[in-house]
Amino acid sequence: MAKTFLFITLCCAVITAFTGCGRRPLLPPAASNHPVFSDDLEYADLDRAIEQSLIYLRKRPRSSRITIAGRSHPTRHLIRSLLFFRNLVAGHPSSVLLNRQINTYFDIYQASGTDGYNPQRKMLVTSYYQPLFEGSLIAEGPYRYPVYGIPDSLVLRHDPGSGKKQIGRLEGCRFLKYWTRSEIEDDGRAAGNELVYLKDPLDAFLLHVQGSGLIKLPDGSIRGIHYAMKNGRRYKSIGKYMVKTGRLTLAEASIDSIRRYLATHPDEIREILHQNDSFIFFEWTTTHGAIGSLGRELTAGRSIAMDRNRFPPGALSFLSSRKPVLGNGRVISWTPFSRFVLLQDTGSAIRGSGRVDLFWGTGKDAGLAASRMKEDGTLYFLLLKQQFLQPALVN
Repeated sequence: MAKTFLFITLCCAVITAFTGCGRRPLLPPAASNHPVFSDDLEYADLDRAIEQSLIYLRKRPRSSRITIAGRSHPTRHLIRSLLFFRNLVAGHPSSVLLNRQINTYFDIYQASGTDGYNPQRKMLVTSYYQPLFEGSLIAEGPYRYPVYGIPDSLVLRHDPGSGKKQIGRLEGCRFLKYWTRSEIEDDGRAAGNELVYLKDPLDAFLLHVQGSGLIKLPDGSIRGIHYAMKNGRRYKSIGKYMVKTGRLTLAEASIDSIRRYLATHPDEIREILHQNDSFIFFEWTTTHGAIGSLGRELTAGRSIAMDRNRFPPGALSFLSSRKPVLGNGRVISWTPFSRFVLLQDTGSAIRGSGRVDLFWGTGKDAGLAASRMKEDGTLYFLLLKQQFLQPALVN
């Protein structure tokens, strides 16, 4: 997202224990914060999104567990929660009945929200989308900016101290950090691994930021492309850099304003884009849908991205915030919304207990709406109460 906060879809591998710094990331809601459940999408595509989480969770080892509000639960508890909820909303219950049923059958936990004094546990709600760019499989004419597959020089190892996965390269017997964005692009460190060429360096950069996209080739065919690996370098927002250096104001920091600035200052493109050392390598997909970190297709308006170290992938949650209303290719107003969403993605810019990124969809309008989202909101997770767990529901 080319705005103050930018997003990169990244890969997560396991469900693990979720710990925060200081306070827990999920807490029982205060009486004054108890939500009123309603779905502004009238349950559209909710069953599809739930199914994507179920496919992922059913593939997890039976021994995998999550920790919510200090209590450990087996992964199958999430599966049963999703199945129970799917049956509950299948008949499109009234608002009164829906709230009575959720409060009867589910434990409700609120995300602790942004750091600092935050008694209402407000979240920062941003959004991302899947772009559509024109591209070519060969470098010709205006198609000069490559998108790369994983180079052979990139290697993975487990850190002998922490046991965590590390991304790097080998120089002799030494394991070193992998090349930065500027080194990859200026020194040809990934040459020979080009997948496709785009017309604009910012388009290539935004594809990295969003993590997946659609490429329209000269013959009119469209192919999906998706995150495969990163270079292991820390993500830095070019929007923040442009504000810091006086090129834009905070209020101006959006995809459109950055694109306009770079179009009128082409000699500054490399400096600005290379502020972000992080670099993404891609692979072709067999679907036109965006793929999240669970390896499953994302659902527009239903899939969210959060910090995988704080919150349980695949889980059901309830989000309230504001959204832009579009008209004639611009935002004409804002309106409140609330809906059920599924945690199905993560990102290097999405860190801590106070960030949630909503997947908006595909194309220009989705990009326009997503680039404007930087709103306060609240988020709650739903987990089926122990007394209503039924082993038979797992199948």
